[in-house]
Amino acid sequence: MKITPLDVDQQQFHRVFRGCDPEEVHRFLDLVSREMEELIRENNQLKEELRRRDQQLVEYRQHETQLREALVSAGRMTDEIKESARKEAELITAEAELRAEKIVASAQEKVVRLSEEAGDLRLQKARLIAEVRSIVDGHARLLDTLEGLDREAGAAAPEVPRRVGTRG
Repeated sequence: MKITPLDVDQQQFHRVFRGCDPEEVHRFLDLVSREMEELIRENNQLKEELRRRDQQLVEYRQHETQLREALVSAGRMTDEIKESARKEAELITAEAELRAEKIVASAQEKVVRLSEEAGDLRLQKARLIAEVRSIVDGHARLLDTLEGLDREAGAAAPEVPRRVGTRG
C-alpha cells in the first residue's frame, strides 16, 4: 500500500498514558508529509525527464536508421553513377574508334584512288611521250626524205632561187 502525504497528515494515533507528545508527533508528521511531497514531486519530474529522454533516444535511433539508409542509398547511387560513367566512357571510346576506322578507311580509299590516278597519269605521260617521239621520228624521217630528194634534185637541176612571197 502506498502512503501519500495526505495519509501522513491525516493519520490519527490512539492516546495512551505516558505516550508521545502529540504536538511533537504532529510537527514530525508535518515534516515527513512535506518531505514526502517533495520526494514525490522530484520523482515525478525524474519520471517525466526519463520519458522525454526515452522519446529522444527513440528519435535519435530513427535518425540514425535514416542516416544509415541514406548512406547506403548514397553508396548505391555512387556505384550506379560510376557504372553509368564507365559505360558512357566505353560508348564514347567505341564511337571514337568507329570514327577513326572510318577516317582511316576513307584515307586508304583516297590513297588507292590517288595511286590509280598517278598510275593513269604516268601511263598518259608515257603514251604522250611515245606519240611525240613518233611524231618527231616521223618528221625526222620526212626531213631526211626531203633532204635526200633535194640532194637528188639538186644534182640533176640547178638551184632556182625562190622569190619572196611566192609559193614554191
